[in-house]
Amino acid sequence: MGQPLHYISSNRVRFHQELHLRPRRIGHHRFLYVETGHGEFRISGEEFQVQPGWLGLLSPGLRENRYSTREPVSYLFVEFQSSERLTDWRAVEFQEQDPQRAALIALLKTIHVQRGDPDGCLLAAAVRLMFPEVEQDVGPPLDERLQKVKRLIEAAPDRNHRISELAETAGLSEPHLRRLFRTQLGMSPKQYLRRARMEFAQRLMQQEGLRVGEAAHLLGFASVFQFSAQYRQVLGHPPSEDRGAG
Repeated sequence: MGQPLHYISSNRVRFHQELHLRPRRIGHHRFLYVETGHGEFRISGEEFQVQPGWLGLLSPGLRENRYSTREPVSYLFVEFQSSERLTDWRAVEFQEQDPQRAALIALLKTIHVQRGDPDGCLLAAAVRLMFPEVEQDVGPPLDERLQKVKRLIEAAPDRNHRISELAETAGLSEPHLRRLFRTQLGMSPKQYLRRARMEFAQRLMQQEGLRVGEAAHLLGFASVFQFSAQYRQVLGHPPSEDRGAG
């Protein structure tokens, strides 16, 4: 079963107060490692508790979570996109003990320190540890020319790169670049660029508190309406749902 995995973001979060993150629709998976603190998650109607040492995978869905004030909270997360469903469960706790547990935590920390996983190998290894009973086939590594284009887009997601510019970066013709994108990523360069830009805008609103209009201006849209239409088309919901979410 081929499963291209694409890194989105990661962070180590620490705080010392009660925190309630309102419901928001999430379209990607999240590895979560809770180092300290207690919390409660609700994903598409299903509730579960996390406590110190909780390690597992959260599935896409309408997500809401609360952390209590009993003690400081610290957790590490790695978010990624998968072209296929990884599990039917909303949340899967990692059941294995050392050395598998230590190996998974080390992989997540490495991905976070590197702020990325260009060819998806580390994420693939983490998914294999998470679901050892499922035979994983992540396919061949990404073509180096495609990796170069991805790095260009990820380095400046606020820019609306021209396809001709991306093709020149890869040293390919535009038709060849389009074929390469569809073969290895399952989407066109334009679709990939739009998703990268909209996910960047989503992070700015969720993590930095930008207003919808501010995100639209930063990405160079002529109007909030135009930005909102593309945001909804790519992510499946209006940007107002992500405004100010943590």
